[in-house]
Amino acid sequence: MSASRPALGAAPDRPERVPLSAAQRALWLVGRIEGPSATYNAPLVLRLDGVPGREALRAALADVAERHEVLRTVYEAEGGQPYQRVLDAPTESLETVECTPADLEERVARFGRETFDLAARTPLRARLFLPGDGTCVLVLLVHHIATDGWSLAPLLRDLGEAYEARCAGRSPRWRPLPVQYADYALWQAELLADPSALLDHWKTALDGMPTRTALPADRPRPAEPSGRGATLTARLDAVAHRGLAALARTRRASLFMVARSALAAALSAAGAGTDLAIGTPVAGRPDQDLHELVGCFVNSLVLRADLSGDPAVGELVERVRDADLAAFDHQDLPFDLLVEHLSEDGGRTLGEHPFFQVMLTVQEAAGDAVRLGPLAGRATSTDLGAAKFDLSFHCAERREADGGTGGMDVYVQYSEDLFDASTARLLLEVYVRALGAFAASPDVRLGELGLLSREERQGIAERRTRLAAAAAATSGPAPEPAHGTAGLSPREEILCGLFAEVLGRDRVGPAENFFKAGGHSLLASKLVNRVRSVLGVEAGIRDLFLAPTPAALHRRLGSLAGPARPAPAPVPPERRPERVPLSYAQRRLWFTDQLEGPSATYNIALVRRLERPLDPAALAGALADVAARHEVLRTVYGAEGGEPYQEVLAGARPQLELARPADVTAAVDAAAGYRFDLGRELPFRAWLFLPEGDGPQTLVLLLHHIAADGWSTGPLLADLAAAYEARLAGGAPGWEPLPVQYADYALWQRALPTEREFGHWERALAGLPPLIDLPTERERPAEPSGRGAVTGFAVTPDTHRRLVRVAHAHGATLFMVVQAALVAALTRLGAGTDLAVGTAVAGRADEALSGLVGFFVNTLVLRTDTSGDPAFAELLGRVREADLAAYEHQDLPFDRLVEYLNPHRSAAHEALVQVVLQVDQAGPAAAGDAGPLAGEVLTYRAGSAKSDLTFALTENPHGGMSGVLEYATDLYGPSGARRLAELLVAALDLFAADPSLRIGDLSAPADRRPVARPLIGGYRVDPAHVAAVLSRHPAVTGARAEAVDGRLVAHAEGAVTEAELQAWAAERLPEYAVPSAVHLPAAAARPEPTAPDEGLTTAVLRLFAEVLENGRVTPDANFFKAGGHSLLAVRLVNRVRAELGRELTIREVFRHPTPAKLAALLAATSPAAAPAPALRRRTRAGARVGQ
Repeated sequence: MSASRPALGAAPDRPERVPLSAAQRALWLVGRIEGPSATYNAPLVLRLDGVPGREALRAALADVAERHEVLRTVYEAEGGQPYQRVLDAPTESLETVECTPADLEERVARFGRETFDLAARTPLRARLFLPGDGTCVLVLLVHHIATDGWSLAPLLRDLGEAYEARCAGRSPRWRPLPVQYADYALWQAELLADPSALLDHWKTALDGMPTRTALPADRPRPAEPSGRGATLTARLDAVAHRGLAALARTRRASLFMVARSALAAALSAAGAGTDLAIGTPVAGRPDQDLHELVGCFVNSLVLRADLSGDPAVGELVERVRDADLAAFDHQDLPFDLLVEHLSEDGGRTLGEHPFFQVMLTVQEAAGDAVRLGPLAGRATSTDLGAAKFDLSFHCAERREADGGTGGMDVYVQYSEDLFDASTARLLLEVYVRALGAFAASPDVRLGELGLLSREERQGIAERRTRLAAAAAATSGPAPEPAHGTAGLSPREEILCGLFAEVLGRDRVGPAENFFKAGGHSLLASKLVNRVRSVLGVEAGIRDLFLAPTPAALHRRLGSLAGPARPAPAPVPPERRPERVPLSYAQRRLWFTDQLEGPSATYNIALVRRLERPLDPAALAGALADVAARHEVLRTVYGAEGGEPYQEVLAGARPQLELARPADVTAAVDAAAGYRFDLGRELPFRAWLFLPEGDGPQTLVLLLHHIAADGWSTGPLLADLAAAYEARLAGGAPGWEPLPVQYADYALWQRALPTEREFGHWERALAGLPPLIDLPTERERPAEPSGRGAVTGFAVTPDTHRRLVRVAHAHGATLFMVVQAALVAALTRLGAGTDLAVGTAVAGRADEALSGLVGFFVNTLVLRTDTSGDPAFAELLGRVREADLAAYEHQDLPFDRLVEYLNPHRSAAHEALVQVVLQVDQAGPAAAGDAGPLAGEVLTYRAGSAKSDLTFALTENPHGGMSGVLEYATDLYGPSGARRLAELLVAALDLFAADPSLRIGDLSAPADRRPVARPLIGGYRVDPAHVAAVLSRHPAVTGARAEAVDGRLVAHAEGAVTEAELQAWAAERLPEYAVPSAVHLPAAAARPEPTAPDEGLTTAVLRLFAEVLENGRVTPDANFFKAGGHSLLAVRLVNRVRAELGRELTIREVFRHPTPAKLAALLAATSPAAAPAPALRRRTRAGARVGQ
């Protein structure tokens, strides 16, 4: 390879930032992974027979650092890329420590374990220990990033010469070094600009080699290794030493090759197999000009041994010789580069060395005598107690006085994470036996050497069995789910984007391993820096090694942020309260059901035209099995004192109806529109529509949202399919019990602390307008009908790709990009600059909930400030910051948030959010897409809308996005809804193409609403519309409305009273648009109706005060502004019914929220008659199965 090397020389023009050499880069990365550690310290301990002059020694050390730049270099980084910075002088100077002889060794060892901050301090420290007996110990502590074994000779020689010169009162007279270490680093970078030839050799040499050596460890490798190591020694006699030397000569090999062959045989005898990799260090100084230089040049070589076919000892030595010579010819490829290019998973399992886990070094006999001027001494080291490899064997030759072979000292350093001392001792003894056998029997086959006794073989086999069992028990979390971005948090999705950006890919899934996807050391550093800058969290490379997927890193970063909340746990039946509360999400739906009555608005229908017919009896049994497995599917919801509770029914079976409808489409629509009575029937039922003749069956599974959410459909279909197949075969499903039930979750949720979340949301939503001020085609009614429709739209693949790139470039999610485009479009429509958009989150942060059917989804309020006509990139930054904060506090249920913030309540619109956005990735096929439930998914006509506007976009597998806008038909018609969807698409196209454009660059239809729309109680009100509504009263001949001191006041003419006109308006206008006063001409006004009797008003006041627990309620006090919320409204209704004998609905409380108004309403109604008859289930046409 020498012919192709560039010439090495002093670089005439060094770049401002000199790169690290490959060996340094590997050590720098280890430092980033492990943090401060003594693992790569290289302490040189000089035990001298006298005490040197301190000033001369201090000056000599400075001379050595001046001569060798690497000893006064610090290692900084920018953007994940490390670089060298050579200082004018070292940051360290000689320290002197006086101690007792008894303390000496402990102090020396402690100094040898001190850690380096390579970015701030130079990598050489010197400390002189004076035990007071006339001797001393000088310790030169050098970090491996600046030295290696070869460097010790030039370092000691230069220090000795410099010390002699300084003792003589002069500076050392050295011949200048031809190059410095920085020159070598630049030369190596040029050498490796195209490493293809070197890589080709190693690709062939290592092809098919096992990923790891099967060592007989006592314990599985821990997720976070400690790095602790210990050392054992043994002795090989001189006779065996001579035999090994003779074997090396006869086979034209080196002693190292013979020693490596024996180690491979020993490991194979211990069960490691016949294809073994052993590592060894090589000097890495291919040029003469590097020989006198201090620095880290050492490289690691992977040396493969083939023991197949039970070769003879001599034959194995020849195989090893040939493999080693080929490896030495290609040693210029740095090991770290080999790992980056050829390791299947980037070689990045924390604590496991890539390619090889066993190291071997063989040291020729060398004296340890040293001199420092007139002082004599010997050079030693200290035990760092650190293990770089699983096993590291070292053979040190000894020589007799006449230079003859004197035996070998054999050492093994072992990882205490993996091995007990007894196991390490056995492996060392087996190696020594192998060395002896190789020396004595070069012609014997390996299988005949008998390196292990039968008891030892049995003991190793038992170790391996225990290791396998322990590894299975501690194998860690299950593989990441195959879920799409629909189940990801924004931080998780941002991490996916950052992984993709750094790896140069369009997408990276949440379960993809960074290193297996092509990541390596420097890319890992770059990724960690991006994570820090984008997410503002303290993450290290070690975190990436321990959690190499976006999903795992997301969880790890969350755990580093603080103590984790307790996980949901099953509550034994005897410890469950008699009345299990609803979850907060359920409670909101229950209240909506109480407010609006039974409705299909919150139905979830799964409709399939089946590929294969189902057996009705087996299906009925399977439905019962699923309900038995998931308690929430056999739960009804009662109430006591206005407080709802769950009642789990034992043995309840979901309804299955069979029918042969003439019109299947109409039958499906009717089934999907079924209205559940949550207090009396299970929230889960099914229809199986049978064909006339040979056509396909149609299956409808219907759930109420109080018992399920979108995520639930996966486990529901999987469990139903498994149960059906079991029932069809005449058995029962054999699934494992669920870790928790939904009732356990509801109880767990109640116990979670919420103070932190309340504080965040109070700050985040302070001053938020109660209603998004969108122009609508139709005026908002007093009460929404709940009716809705949908219109579709599409985003092109090109725009989709651009949107993803914008997200990655700005550290955002695709959802955030779409949200920014949506609020820009809404602002351009005239909705204002303070906008809240809602979105649903899965609410299943704990693994125990992932397979559970239930209603976990929560609504997040995402507030955006669009003021100042920002560029889209700036707007995206605002969205990103607000969204990340919101998702950090997503555990607070929306219902509790509304109760706590207590915003203005109106029966005319949802609290806090009226526009919803969802962006989902097309996930993998659902469990029901194969097996007995396989079939075509059918749509059905829902005809309802939960919000004013819901934009739902789904990424298509092959690019582009499909969108659906669900809109309230109270407010919009088809043409108006289409215009809204088209404007969003236009915004996405525009800003995807150029994120520097401003909101004002988006074309939008003009806002045709009147300019004069005063702000009344936080709402923009159109006085002209209010006047028009009043004018439609039969007795009114004219009307107008105006804002007076922040109140809406009307003026009307006609034979009508103020109360009649206010009642008329309340039936047709949202309550915030009802005039607080109506002025009528005195001559035209009719007398006001008689006010309610004082006793009724007093009774209502008392009920308000008791329910609100507020003794200062006035007749004009608003129930909700005084602290009332949905459940308290239910209690008020129940108290009115029970104590006043008057029928009252929750909706009427919303429309008449003061004691005076409610008393007036009650006065106009008659006392309640006898209680209504019990509601009974009506039988529909068709057979019922499984009751």
